[in-house]
Amino acid sequence: MGMVKLPSQIYGEWIWKQSLADRPDSYLLMRKEFVCSSVGLETNLWISANCNYLLFVNGRFAGFGPRAHQNCGTSYIDQHDITYYLESGINVIAVQVYYTSDPESRNRRVPGLWCQVESSGQEILRSDRSWFIHDGGSCCGNRPRISPGLGMTQYLNAELMPKNWINQMFLPDSTWTHPDWSKPVGEFGARLELHPLPPPSINDEHPAFTVEEHGKVGGEPNWTQVLFKRAAGESGETYAAATYLFCEEAQELPVKLFTDDPFKLFCNNRLAADAACRCGEDDLLLLEPGWNRLLLIQNPSRHSMGFLIIFPDTEFGRELRIYQDMVDTTAPAWSTVGPLKLTLAEATPSLNFTRLQVTSYLPHLGDLTDPASVLNSCRFESDPSPAKSLGSCDYVLFRLDTLRYGFARLTIDASAGDIVDITLGMRRNSRGFISSGEQVKGTGTLICRAGRNDYLTCIPGDCFYVMVSVRKASRRITVDNIIFEELYRLERRECTFSSSDALLNRFWEVGRQTLRRSAAFVPLSESRPDHDCYMLDAYIDAVNMAAVFGDFDYMTARLRQFIDAQLENGDIPALTYGVRHASQIHHLFFLPIWIFYNYRFSANRVELERSVSALDLTREYFEAMLDEETGLLVDVETRFGLHSRLSYGEFQEGDIPTYLNAMFCRFLLSAADVYRVVELPDSAYHCIRLAQKIAQQLTAYNYDPEVELFSRWPLSQKREPDHNLFANFCAMFGGVLSLESFEHFFYSFFNYDPPFDRSSESQHPYFHFLFMEMLFAIGQRDWAFRYFRDYWERRLCDESGTWRISLDSKDPAPTKFSDGSCVSPNIFLLREVLGIRIAEAGHSVIYFNPALNLVDWAEGTLTMARGRLKVKWEKLDDGSLDVTLDSNVPVKILPEMSHRLISNTTFRLGEQVTLLNPPAELVEDDEGEAEE
Repeated sequence: MGMVKLPSQIYGEWIWKQSLADRPDSYLLMRKEFVCSSVGLETNLWISANCNYLLFVNGRFAGFGPRAHQNCGTSYIDQHDITYYLESGINVIAVQVYYTSDPESRNRRVPGLWCQVESSGQEILRSDRSWFIHDGGSCCGNRPRISPGLGMTQYLNAELMPKNWINQMFLPDSTWTHPDWSKPVGEFGARLELHPLPPPSINDEHPAFTVEEHGKVGGEPNWTQVLFKRAAGESGETYAAATYLFCEEAQELPVKLFTDDPFKLFCNNRLAADAACRCGEDDLLLLEPGWNRLLLIQNPSRHSMGFLIIFPDTEFGRELRIYQDMVDTTAPAWSTVGPLKLTLAEATPSLNFTRLQVTSYLPHLGDLTDPASVLNSCRFESDPSPAKSLGSCDYVLFRLDTLRYGFARLTIDASAGDIVDITLGMRRNSRGFISSGEQVKGTGTLICRAGRNDYLTCIPGDCFYVMVSVRKASRRITVDNIIFEELYRLERRECTFSSSDALLNRFWEVGRQTLRRSAAFVPLSESRPDHDCYMLDAYIDAVNMAAVFGDFDYMTARLRQFIDAQLENGDIPALTYGVRHASQIHHLFFLPIWIFYNYRFSANRVELERSVSALDLTREYFEAMLDEETGLLVDVETRFGLHSRLSYGEFQEGDIPTYLNAMFCRFLLSAADVYRVVELPDSAYHCIRLAQKIAQQLTAYNYDPEVELFSRWPLSQKREPDHNLFANFCAMFGGVLSLESFEHFFYSFFNYDPPFDRSSESQHPYFHFLFMEMLFAIGQRDWAFRYFRDYWERRLCDESGTWRISLDSKDPAPTKFSDGSCVSPNIFLLREVLGIRIAEAGHSVIYFNPALNLVDWAEGTLTMARGRLKVKWEKLDDGSLDVTLDSNVPVKILPEMSHRLISNTTFRLGEQVTLLNPPAELVEDDEGEAEE
């Protein structure tokens, strides 16, 4: 893990190329040589970039970043230890920097690179105008976005990329220049802040790929595309294209449309489609007998993919072709015009090209900008013979041992101008193509140079499969090497768990790998919804990281990021990057729970006290929203655009949502726990009294005594009451619904035997995690574990070693911090199966309550705030229990076991372990059993 620190003094400046300063979707290659005479001394490199960098030291891939900062005027610094990359003599730092903006072209961070290197505290390198730079146009072809609103897919024209530019022996030629744009550190948009955690490391072991299959790509669909090559991507510029179709009789022609930019498509004089983008949704062209004019009017962005149409797999669709004019001898091309004075909003089918400057565009396979959409419509015909080399329309499929997060690196031997499409993904779909999720494109394009071609994916992602498909080859192509550059967070205090139940062991390993990926996740400085981070997701991830890896630094740093993002009024939005803003008011109820958990794990009193002011402000924020008449939270669902929602449903103005008010009660009760620890009894009392008042008022408005359940909204409204699961679960979780009501609640929404669920609401990862917390807390362990095993077994994706995104989906859950994607059950395995639960902060006192009814034995090691604890227990054939507890620091164990069970247990205790007497209530239980 290691500590991060800033250099002794900040030097250097942001450097860039002036001509690219306002050009989103730009790459710049940057390098700097320096002499190192004292190899082996600690050498640190601090680096930041907007929007991201690939870092190479002496030709070796050393890192990626920076992790995006939630403040649009600030960028995080990553600290890399590069000591072991350096050599005596000349060394080189090489950086590929990518700059972009969101679709509205708003990015208030300055473009460019900032860098500084120190060896044993002495500065040896900084970013300044002495660096060499080269335009990265080799990476900027026309290509699609990964998905609507996300970044661009990858493109590399190796013929234009300087060969070996990352190595020491490379000599820059006249195409390399020096930065002509710079900006001092500290101004808005150029501010720097050290990230509280080291950047993820690159796994030197390079997980191996194996060949899954190879064969032919067949069944290519009939398609056409139009590309506005003259478009500069200036905001709002309008271009148009026209072509013709011929048919003998009137018919409805279903088509699939693909584009990332706003458009209107007219068929004759009828508007056929009009949208901000299209991702293959089914559209319909109403064709008339004879010639039919297709007119596309669009606002293409910089390096836009243009517009792709895939025709249906029918006899007419396969034979259909386009004509540039109403003559069947003309080329299958489009006529294009633009830029136009006409705006897209005012575009009509009356647009006539006669008096405009027309350019012909002839679509062909080598110019295809969206290969993923075409490949997804193809067939993949496997060849059982050994794979040796590839020709045109051949493919080879590689796979890893499990889903991993990082970069694929390939070395391909090819001829100049050969075109290879490289697709990364998590599973194969029904056609055999590689998928990373619905409407997600994971295909990059490589335009080859003669000989060796090095291809490294430019941003990290989830990978299980890599497909290499050859679009065009003048001779045979070979994949000489393929490795995976896995990102991971270095952990030195990992915990262990195993038991007699192989399925639980499988849960542990899949959860462990899920946590490894989430801890390495690098959010980008772009307005990407898939990179948003929500509090509940981060909280669940953090407590699991603390439990599984003993990584209390990670847990504290993640909590601090949210606290630092707090607005002046007490609200804390989701951590978003670029210019997005996402409300997570309903996630804020978990703030005091996380603060208290963080203290319980780490015993960090200083951090706890630092958090109190943020907790005060958020509490006051909620209290200010309480309705004066009802004393409850009203209209929250309609006033705020809640994202990554905890609950779904239609709320109306004036509604009092049960789940929000019940969760506010939970907030107040947990806040009281925090205030008691920091010795603020008045604040604790205030929270308890307010929680009682809210519970009373909520019961008066929303509790239905006829069915003994809460409605989602007040009973007085004209709508029928909705006694749904989530509202009543939150009422019990928040202490509003009494524990005496549990049995009625349980049988209203669950079955004792499979199938357990009566509502689909219980299948969401958010619900399941919180429901398990509640069930174990109130002592419902036996049924809870039957339900736990059933749920997580159905979530298993055995092929890729992951959790499926949901019970009704085959897609593995992607690495992200929203919608419960990173939720894992590991903490419950340690706490409820191994039986180790914190009694006092920092594990100074630990409850021991092994799950004797669930497994025959369990063992594990636990990382505590100040040491390690080893636990092993086993039920013996004679019915007795054998327990081993050992620690390298003093620890007290409080068994939650009856005297009868303790008397039948052999405890083997290490010198630092003290066994305490069981709680009084367990002694009373023993006496009650004896009297009976």
